Parts: sequence; structure tokens; C-alpha cells
Amino acid sequence: MRGVTATLMLTALAGLSGCDAPSASGGGGYSTAVQSGAPEGRYENVEYGIAVDYSKDQVTRVDGPAKGYFEEGGWRVGVGPDQPGHALLVLRLKDSNEIRAGELRLGASRDPEVLAGCTEPDPWARPDSVGEASLDGVAFTTFQGGDAAMNHSRRVHAWRALHDGACYAIDLVVQGSNGQVYDPPREAPFSETRAFNDLSALLEGVHFFDRTTRY
Repeated sequence: MRGVTATLMLTALAGLSGCDAPSASGGGGYSTAVQSGAPEGRYENVEYGIAVDYSKDQVTRVDGPAKGYFEEGGWRVGVGPDQPGHALLVLRLKDSNEIRAGELRLGASRDPEVLAGCTEPDPWARPDSVGEASLDGVAFTTFQGGDAAMNHSRRVHAWRALHDGACYAIDLVVQGSNGQVYDPPREAPFSETRAFNDLSALLEGVHFFDRTTRY
């Protein structure tokens, strides 16, 4: 079927121009059912031929670059601002805060050096986490990893694909701080497992299209 293959289910368990407009195509949303009539959002980038449908009830579209304790400032997790590429979209789970936040981040690049190593797992990836999956008929390499320091943590489920002359990076990021160091202690708004399940469900809203038909 189009969309996320069975590999995604295993994984979930273990600027350029864009627009935010109503969409009737569904997709996106949490792993739980979205009620009929929920307001839908759509991000579309003609330059890279990619769109993401999502539920506005479940996520918030964040303007500007992704932020966080471990943020490198580049177009995808693991690279700095000097690597050529474009950070296209950040969708943040509702109720995210400094104790725990969940984000889907989308970036892309057409730089020749980036293309040459597009699907190679990053140095921070766990070797035993590398796999393959597909989104909307496009083959992706997947891998997982994380960081922890000074009462902060970040875990990432990464998706990388070489398609139509571009490198696409989708990062599902769950990050935050240790709520027990606060006075009084603070609880996370949701579990890490739920965050990855809900972020993984958003991948069903990813669609690729022929750029030449949009000009």
C-alpha cells in the first residue's frame, strides 16, 4: 500500500516556499483515530516536490529553525548550518514542553556532496538500528540514535532518501530535560513511546509529486 510499510510499524514501536492550507486528503495525525471534521493542514514545497498533510488538532507547525539543547542548527539532525540544505518544516506535538517535546522535522538538499552520502547512517546512529522502509513509494534508509548530557536527552528516528535529484531527511525527534531536577518535580506531558507512535503516524501524510506539473 502507499504510505508507510510494515517496517514503519516496527520502527515506531521500538526555508523554501510552503503553504499551510486546508486539505481534504486526510493523513497525518496521532496514532489514535482523528475525529471526523478535525481541521487539516497541508505543507507543500514545489521546489522539492513534497507535501505533508497533518491534523491541526494534534500538531502545531513551528516557524523558523528547530531548537533544542542538542540542536546543531543544520537542515537535518546531525549537521551544522554550514552544510548546504534547507530546513523545510517542523511539526510539534501539542502539549510539548521543556520536559518532553516531540517533533517531525523535514529537510532537503540538492548539493552534490550531500547527495553522494545521502542515505549513509550518521555517526551517531546505532548500528543495529539501520533498516529500510518506504513512504509514498519512495525508498528510505532508517536508523536511530540519541544523546544525553546535563539532565537533557534527545532520541531520534531518522529517515533518509535519495529521490528526484534531492536528498530528503525526515527526523522524528523526542527531546527534553529531567523533570526531577525541578522544585517541585515536573512530569512529562506524554511518554516517549507515545511521542514516537504519534510522530510515526504523521509519516502517513507525506506525499511526493511531480514538480513539473506545479509550475
